[in-house]
This record gives sequence, C-alpha cells and structure tokens, in this order.
Amino acid sequence: MRRGWIGAAALAAVVVVAVLVLRDPPPPRDPVPPALQVEQARRVPLTGLNWRPVSLPTAIEHPHRSAVDTERALFPITQPDGTHLLVNNTGVVLARGNEGLTATLEGARVVVHETNTGRVSTVDAATGGLTGEFTGPKTALVAHAVGAVVVQENDQCLQILDASTLKVVTRHCAPPGWAISLLTSELDGVQWREARPDQHCARWFQLTPPFTPQALITGERACRAAVLVRTADWELTADFPPYEVGVLHPGPLVARRENREITLDATALDVHACGGRIYWLSKPTGAEQKGELVRWTPGDNTVQVLQVGMGSASPPRCVNGVLSVVTYGERPQLWALDEP
Repeated sequence: MRRGWIGAAALAAVVVVAVLVLRDPPPPRDPVPPALQVEQARRVPLTGLNWRPVSLPTAIEHPHRSAVDTERALFPITQPDGTHLLVNNTGVVLARGNEGLTATLEGARVVVHETNTGRVSTVDAATGGLTGEFTGPKTALVAHAVGAVVVQENDQCLQILDASTLKVVTRHCAPPGWAISLLTSELDGVQWREARPDQHCARWFQLTPPFTPQALITGERACRAAVLVRTADWELTADFPPYEVGVLHPGPLVARRENREITLDATALDVHACGGRIYWLSKPTGAEQKGELVRWTPGDNTVQVLQVGMGSASPPRCVNGVLSVVTYGERPQLWALDEP
C-alpha cells in the first residue's frame, strides 16, 4: 500500500512539473526607462567665422529686414517723399509701396509683402517684373517656405498659395472653437499652432509638400510652448513669457531628445535652424530687440556666443541656407555667413 502511495506521489510530481514546463512563461517586464539627464549649457565665445560684410544702401529703412543669399541681396529703403522701395544689390527697384516692405527669395523670384496693407506679390529678382499677385484678403500675417506662401485669413483659417503664381491651392481651417497663431517660416516648412481656451494642450502643424497641412507629434512641453523647433531628432521649446511681470520674450529655451534635457538659454527670440545648427537672439532688449547672436549644435552642451562686428545684434535671418545679421555699432552693418 505504501508503495502505491509513493508511486502516486511521484506521478503527481511529474504532472506538476509537466504543467509548469508547458505553462506560458510570464511576460517580460517593461524595461526601466533611463533616468532623465538634465543639463545646463555653458556659454562660450566664438570668433573666426568667415563673416562677409554686405554694403547697405544709404536710405535703408530696416536693415534687419534685408534678405541675403550667396548671389543676391534685397534691401527695404525709404525715399524722401515717404515712398517705400525694395531694391536689389545692383540698385534695381523691385517693388514700391506706401507701407514698409519685407521680402524673401524664392529661386529667381522675390516674394514681397507690404507689411501693413497685407499686399503680397512676386517679382523677378533681377528686373522687378511682376510675376504674380495675391488678390485675396489683405493680412499682416504671411509665412513663406520653398514653393509655398501661407496667408492667415483670420484667426481660424489659412490660405495656402503656390509661390510661383500666388494662386490659392487650398484652404486650411481649424475646428470650431480653435484659433490659429504663431505662423512662422521654418527651414523645413511653414509652421503654426492651433489652440482653444478650454484645452490644456495645443496642436502644432506644418505644411509639407505638396501643400499638405500635417499635425506634428510633439512632447508634453511643446503643446504648451510659444516656440517649437525640431532638428536632428531634437525638440526645442520655449514657454510663453509671464507678461504680467514684464517679461516680453519666450523662455527658457530647452532642447530635449530621449532622456536628455538641455537648458540652452533663459530667454530667446527668433529661434530658427540654419545650416544644421540652431540660431537665435539671446538677451533681447529694447523696442528694437537687439541682443547677442548665439547658436547651438544639436547634442552639444555648449552655446556659442558669436563675435561679429561691433555692438549688439539684430534677430538673425536664414535665406537659402545663408545666415544674416545686422550689428549696431556707430552705424548698422549687415553681415552674411555663407556656411552657417
């Protein structure tokens, strides 16, 4: 009898072992995410870059609105009678208007925007011949990227134009209750923000070829930010400033990628990618928003303070891969960096 109990016990043990062997193994545990690595970028001076001085016309109105690439330069000037002109580096008048003019280069064409009236046109960069004109609603908010011009119709809708003809290709509107803001020209396309008062998080959009608005996938900080720039898998954001205490510019400027978070600056103005780096105006002051020109290379834990010319700098511009900035010493001087 005892021998039978032993045999039964052995059989039961075999069955238990078999069941344990055949049972599915427990699912693997989720890997523990790496700890957040928080860094503060160091500021270091940088000299010796190959800055190219660009001669300014004597009647230049707003030097920082000049547009410069490797072949051409465009300048807004004001005549004694108050007429506003846009001239190229050979002196040819490309456009004229009753209000201030801004422009950017689109191949052999120039996209001209009359700042206060909202008139948008395209002209030949060499002769000034009119090649296109937008006849839709006049607006002061216009952004431009390669092949496209985006006009903000109101706080809810955009009109997207073909840059070669200024004809409307499509129209994009935010959902009811949402508002469009922060329309900007970025290196990889026109970008804007859509938000509604009762939503914690806003949405960012980018115009992708050909003329397609695409919602961007962003992190938690980006959906509440006033600045968003993305480059080389890094996401740079800057928060809305606390206007109620007199702060006028976004900050802090923070770069994030995976588990790294680098604070680049306390405040930043006109943050844009150019030539694989990020440029902005640091410590902007005064109504003319002058400060220090700085840049950051994705992944670095240093911010380079660029030493160029004399005096404080204007917000930088990037046109066709060429960076330009105006310094204000005894007189304004326009500089271009062909390989930023």
